[in-house]
Amino acid sequence: MDELSRQLRAAVVAPPPSRIDVDRLIEADVRRRRHRAWTLAGTATAAAVAAVLVVPSVLAGPGPAVGPAGFGPPLSAQPTDSAPPLCAGVSPKPTGPQPPIQSHDTVRARPTEPPADGVARLTGVLRDTLRTALPPDVRLEPAQESCTEPQFQYHPSYREYSVDATLRRGDESGFFLLRVLPTGTDEAMGEVCSDAPDERSCEFKELPDGATALLQIHEHIPDGRQLWALVSRADGTSVLVITNNVHNEVVGNEVKVTLSADEPLLTMDQLVAIARTPGLTLHP
Repeated sequence: MDELSRQLRAAVVAPPPSRIDVDRLIEADVRRRRHRAWTLAGTATAAAVAAVLVVPSVLAGPGPAVGPAGFGPPLSAQPTDSAPPLCAGVSPKPTGPQPPIQSHDTVRARPTEPPADGVARLTGVLRDTLRTALPPDVRLEPAQESCTEPQFQYHPSYREYSVDATLRRGDESGFFLLRVLPTGTDEAMGEVCSDAPDERSCEFKELPDGATALLQIHEHIPDGRQLWALVSRADGTSVLVITNNVHNEVVGNEVKVTLSADEPLLTMDQLVAIARTPGLTLHP
């Protein structure tokens, strides 16, 4: 079992009642690597987004509106003069048998950039971007204990790069995930909201630079929300950014979900701005 699958199982230990089948979700992800949250979630509980750790989400009632009608220009990251020092390995350390390499079709030929080069390049872009993208009172704590700044890691089975971390503001916190991956040919982005469990929590947008954005809000518990933004660039790269304001704690055989902040520490507009950073691409 790979590390992402292990995290997924840990996230759904005795979740709220649901028709979700974790093994089926993992197997489906191995086959097709769908991006759509509702493809990987039951009608009651969203336990995963593309087989990465996302806290269980109970969709309760109408979803809130998704941000303003438009977005400004993408954040510009200054090019780094040299690759930043890496604080963790290029790839996560495997904990068991790894899934086969994903072979789903993509809208553009997969990049041939060596993973070590991709990790260094994307890490430098993200670190520069976050210095201006985060509100002054919000900081990001990487999941890797050896890191004080975020670092991408490359997942060879899925052929994508990801960062997971915790956003903090005083005593408040929230989950943060960013993935950079090839855009699959099976994505009909303009139609997917009609397939969502609750269309009111989903919005599709065409952006001025030719990219598209798929935005969702999942409600975990009253006042607990997960913001989900998937930006698909014209160059064949997709960037997924997720954050929330809830905390999961396994107590015995149950998952206790509590608020970790009054609101998510980043807005949907801010997630989209990060995702649109020009340098966060597989085709530099």
